[in-house]
Amino acid sequence: MKTYTVNSKLLPNGFPREFDAHFYFPIEKIGEATILRDKIKKHFENVMFFIGDIIPEPIGPHPLPMFEANFPTKLFAEVVLWLMKERGEFSVLVHPLSGDDYYDHTQGAMWLGDSVELDYSRFKT
Repeated sequence: MKTYTVNSKLLPNGFPREFDAHFYFPIEKIGEATILRDKIKKHFENVMFFIGDIIPEPIGPHPLPMFEANFPTKLFAEVVLWLMKERGEFSVLVHPLSGDDYYDHTQGAMWLGDSVELDYSRFKT
């Protein structure tokens, strides 16, 4: 089994990792996903925003290739509004990082675009 770096950069001590955004794509759209990832990285380069590596295969509860971003609550509105306009055809799951993965990926989840069926059996309930 391959392992992937969640973040391209190490999170600094005290980084408020309060929200995740998962960007899903079919593998044949990896080029477009990489372009979107680069666009996001550039747009949010001057704020506390970290973006993970492209993960080209299903991992954990995520059934499609994806990449993720981490950001603090204070950026929630800015990030979500930007993604609503700029995400293109990609499905994006935005959720809090409360420490309860099942809650975060179900009741706490917000979808931009079509939802993706996650494998909830991966979470302890």
